[in-house]
Parts: sequence; structure tokens; C-alpha cells
Amino acid sequence: MPANTVLAIKHTLSFPKRPAVSRGFSTLAMAVLLTLAYNQIFVRSVWSLGGWSQAWPLLSLLFLVNVLLCQLLSIGKIQKIWLFALVIIAAASQYFMQQYGVLINKGMLQNALETDNHEAMGLLNIAMLPYFSYYLLLPGAFLLWTKHRPQSLKRGVLHYLAIMMVSTLLATVLVVSQYQNFAPALREHRDLKHQAVPFNAINAAIGLLKSNTAQSNTIEFQHYAEDARLITGVGKPQLVIMVLGETVRADHLGINGYHRNTTPKLAQRKLLNVGAISSCGTATAVSVPCMFSYLNQQNYNDGLAKNSDNLLDVLQRSGVTVIWRDNNSGCKGMCDRVTQDKSFTTEATDCNDGECPDSNLLNHLKDTILKAKSGAKPIFIVLHQQGNHGPEYYKRSLDNQKLFLPECKNNLLNQCLPEHIINAYDNAIVATDELLNNTINLLEDLSTDFNTSMLYVSDHGESLGENGVYLHGLPYWMAPESQTRVPMLMWFSPQTIEQNTFNTNCILQNAKQAGSHDMLFDSLLSWMQLESTAIRPEQDMFRGCSSMASDISSNKTAA
Repeated sequence: MPANTVLAIKHTLSFPKRPAVSRGFSTLAMAVLLTLAYNQIFVRSVWSLGGWSQAWPLLSLLFLVNVLLCQLLSIGKIQKIWLFALVIIAAASQYFMQQYGVLINKGMLQNALETDNHEAMGLLNIAMLPYFSYYLLLPGAFLLWTKHRPQSLKRGVLHYLAIMMVSTLLATVLVVSQYQNFAPALREHRDLKHQAVPFNAINAAIGLLKSNTAQSNTIEFQHYAEDARLITGVGKPQLVIMVLGETVRADHLGINGYHRNTTPKLAQRKLLNVGAISSCGTATAVSVPCMFSYLNQQNYNDGLAKNSDNLLDVLQRSGVTVIWRDNNSGCKGMCDRVTQDKSFTTEATDCNDGECPDSNLLNHLKDTILKAKSGAKPIFIVLHQQGNHGPEYYKRSLDNQKLFLPECKNNLLNQCLPEHIINAYDNAIVATDELLNNTINLLEDLSTDFNTSMLYVSDHGESLGENGVYLHGLPYWMAPESQTRVPMLMWFSPQTIEQNTFNTNCILQNAKQAGSHDMLFDSLLSWMQLESTAIRPEQDMFRGCSSMASDISSNKTAA
């Protein structure tokens, strides 16, 4: 074969030469890509505000913000790493926003970081591969394929500063000239900043870092209700089991008027059903610490809550035996200083890949209680459920609890029929109904040794596809009631009602009037027969409902 023919073949089969581009070109190209390819939700939102006249200023501002973000670490060999990191952040943010209708903010990021491995795996799906292949591999290939033109250090610094300064100047001019358009749009549609990719994720990370830094800089642990003490008296000690629900919305309980009988066993019980109350947050990472803190939803501060005495601390310091059993992703720091009982996981045969049904929370619990009994010392137990944690709701119920079929068995909920999602979700409530009924059975068995009672309340609710939104974690100010209205109910043994002379109608009315998680701290102090000047009468559902000394003390304090 002639030499020139061989050369021609090699030339035909060879890859094209890697184009040499400037670093500024890479910055601008990636900013365009981030703005147009990874902001599909943001584009739709701003377009709906008033078409092109409203969309172009906001899109232009987002482009300039993305230029600044891309340029921020576009230095030497770091540039390609930084640009690809932004692509990863953008691709992941857009994916979860599109699939579940969530927003990327500080609360959502905190909730994601505190999610355990099993919950994280529940969000993964093989259907993710085409999306991430397109939105990760192609930009990655572009970054690898291109090479940067060599330039002197001085020239590089000048180009870097020029892009930063020009972008900042243009952004400033745009904001000033379009202020009349920006101000009402951003004020009335605060969710826009949580949709702007990758600004939303980076802003959330900075906010979370600031919160954690402020928390770590706390000078000392804050004590609260230090005057709390047990009211000594005659009779059996109190035994209260609090079942802490997960991701249950109040409007899907049969006993709350739901069209399906998702609570057949509880319907046969004599309960104090408060119905729907307001949650403290829309995600476990916020709601659980807030529920056990003396802080209210309006003034909740994560750093202060986790560096102060919570309900469990006050109970334990006052002489109550406190035990926490967790079948979820942890207690978010609330049980760090009390007994954490993991004995329910021993000899469990129905766990799959480390995930156990909530029914296991009752394993060996009677033995644990009897061993913990010490004279007239009260006992307070928290059972933290896996509950209705999504998106794999179908895993939260056993075969004999699946009353509603077929179920959605895909963690990409938008690929399931709405009724199949609801079937799986409702079956998980049936599982909770059985757990609560069995908890009451256990308390009835122990009523010869204790005055027994139970509290059930969920931490937050769940969106099941209404308006394209799934799961939970939306900012509280914009979250639908499906995420913020949760069930709460109580059960008291007849002996407990008699010994404490409880007026159950009074308790129920006070609880409904308080109407939120805010009542839990104060009410449970009274429930466990503690007195303290820290108990706020307006948040104590036992106020005026018994002849207990703690009630008298609270009324005197209020007067």
C-alpha cells in the first residue's frame, strides 16, 4: 500500500485535535450551559410571570450570577475541577427538583445530609442513568476535550479580574435598571431563589455552614427549667409511651374523616383524638428538635435547640427514667444524653438490608420496662418510627397490612399513577394503626404496675403529587397543609384517668386550642407530673383538667 494512502487512512481515523480555548471562553460557555440546560424549572417559573418581558431580566441576572460562580475558582488546573463540580451540583439539583417538586434550600440540604444510607438508597433508581449520562458525561467530555491556551501569570490575573469586574458591573446595572421588575417578582415569588441552579445549592450550603459555625461557637450549654421537680404522691408510677410518627399527614387517617378506613384498630379504641395540629417544620431535621425543645415554631433556632436542655433532659434530671428507641435516621441530637435502647433489633428476623418494620420497636419492650422499674419512679419512652418515610412507601407495610392495591413500587413517584402512590402511602398508615394498637395492648398488660398512657404525633406531613410536588421539606411559608398538618392522639388507661382525676374532655379541648407541636414540651412536663415555673399555661393541655398538684402550681404561676 502506498505511503500516502496509509497516511490518508490514519488521518481519516484520527480524532480531531483538541481545540485550544481561553479560560474566559470556558467560563462563559459553562455559564451559558448552566443557565439554559440546568434551569428548566426556573425558566418556566419566570416565563409564567409575564412572558418574555418578565423573563429576560431575571434570566440575564441568573446568567451573570453563573458567570461569577464559574469564574470564582477558574484558576490554573483548578478551573476544570471547579466547573465540573458546578455541573454535578446543577445536575443533581435539577434532577431532584424535577422528580419530586422540591426546592433546594438550607432546610432541604440539612435534611439530605442527615439522611441515613438506607433512606439515601431509596432515592436512587436505574432510570437516573440516562439523565445523568446526558447532563454529566457530555459536559465532562467537553471539559476534558478542550485545552486552555497558555498565558502568562500577569495576563491570566488581568483576564480573571476583568471578567469578575465586568460581570459584577453588568449585574449591578441590570438590578438598578430593572429594580421595578425585580422587587415585586422576588418579593412575591420567594421560591425563585430556591429554583435558580446552582446558586440555590451553593447558597443553601453557605447558610448551613453559617448555622453550624454559630452553633459550634456557643459559649456554654444552656440549661432550662432547672426548678422542675416530680410531684411525689401515692399510687402507681406513670408510664408514658410516645410514638413519634414519621411523614404522616392528618387527612389520611380514617379516624380523622378520611374516606378510607386506614385506622381500623384505632377506630375501636377509646381515644382522645386531637385530629390535625400544625407541625413545627416540614422535615425531620427541623421538626424533631423543635418538638422536644422549649422553643416554638415562630422562634425556633436549630443551634439553640441543640445546645439547650430539651424535654428529655428536663425529665431525666427531675427523676424520670427516659428511654429512646429509634427505627429512623436518629434523634437529631435530642436523645444524646438519655438511654438509647437498641435491644429491639436483636434476634430480629424480618429486617431487609438493615431496614426493620416498625413492629420491631415493641420487641422486648415489656422486659425493658420492668427492668427499668424503680419504686415510684415514672418512665417515659419514645418510639421513633420509620413510619411513612418515602418515596418507597410500599416498604413500610407488611403483606397482611396491604389493604389497598396495587401499590407504587417505583421511587420515581412521577412515573406511578397517583392512586397507586396513595395506596402504598395508606398501607403504611395501616401499619402504624397496628403498631399503636399493639402499644396500647402492651400498656394494658402493664397497668397493674403503672398508670399507663400513650401519645402519638407525627413530625411532619407529606405531599403525594398535588400540584406536582412530592415528599416534604418545602419552606414552611410556602408548604401546603399536606406537609404541615399532622395527626395527634392520646390514650389513657381507666386507672390513669381515675388516679389523676383527668377530665378528658378538658384535655382534648385544651389540646385543640393549642393546636401545634408547640404544646408538647409544656404538656409532657405536666403529663409526667412535674411542676416548674417554666410550664406555660397556654401551652399546657392539662391546664385546669385535673386535681394534680402540678396543675395547681401552674395556675398559681400564671396568676
